[in-house]
Amino acid sequence: MRIWPVALVVVACSTSPPQPQGRIVVALTVDWEGVALAPEGFQAIDALRAKLGTAPLTHFVSSAYATKGSGAAALDEAIARAVRPGDELAVHLHAWRSLARAAGIEPRTAPSFLNGTDDVMSFTDNDDVGFDLDLDAYDVPGLRALLSVSRRILEQTGKPVSKTFRAGGYLSTPKVLLALGDEGFAVDSSAVDVAQLKGLDDDVWPRRLSEIWPHVESTTQPFMVRGGALEPILELPIAAVIDYATAPDVDHVFEAARERLRNDPGRDVFVVLAFHLETASDYAPALATALAKQRDDLLFVTVDRAAELARFALAPPGGSR
Repeated sequence: MRIWPVALVVVACSTSPPQPQGRIVVALTVDWEGVALAPEGFQAIDALRAKLGTAPLTHFVSSAYATKGSGAAALDEAIARAVRPGDELAVHLHAWRSLARAAGIEPRTAPSFLNGTDDVMSFTDNDDVGFDLDLDAYDVPGLRALLSVSRRILEQTGKPVSKTFRAGGYLSTPKVLLALGDEGFAVDSSAVDVAQLKGLDDDVWPRRLSEIWPHVESTTQPFMVRGGALEPILELPIAAVIDYATAPDVDHVFEAARERLRNDPGRDVFVVLAFHLETASDYAPALATALAKQRDDLLFVTVDRAAELARFALAPPGGSR
């Protein structure tokens, strides 16, 4: 009696499919804050790339470079040089006075999120202000105007602009989130662990951030928040801002990521790292050193791609953040 085909079928049916293997997904981000397109900053980014190979960068770019100083031509040239194939170009918003004027709204000039007073920062190379302006100085229509003009200026460079966003000062307040949703943004990467700012001389900014992100730690994983018209926005927290985090802080982030992966090997773990164009010459080398200490089992992606991967692991958004 020929029974071997049935036996083969039984064996085939009883074989379990392989379980998906989680990864440590890393998004490297650089904030262009609108202060100055410093050559040494771009040189530092080039040096970082040389050490990281093909790892993409997400560039959160303030459009205010185009509304002051040498204008749009300088920004176009800088983006063409720095935003390479595979990188992501995204909106970064500091509420510069020149940007407000370009948006057709009345500029606000206070308060500062750094000191809580009407004394905002000024810079010697231009007469623009607003770098440290608390974004809540504007109402939702004003924030929408700032977001709209910011995206329009970036789109004029000819590069595709993603639907991801980072707030200046990491101040993605409820008003900012409403404006983001209304303007069609799908991802925010502003949530930050306030403990990283413990070395600052003034605690005004950390206290402000603790109001906005009270439960965010360096190991917090992506979660959903509500945007305009109750549309969900994916929040991709920043694990470490290299300007403020120490080398042990970064080591802790990756140790915690690997521990999480060991405990739940089928689920991706997300790590967002941030630095700034204007201070890249000071801090990008430290980022390169920190990453060199890690094993080469990291998956480097853009924020947009990380958000796409994160959505598969998230439950439907609830009613709170």
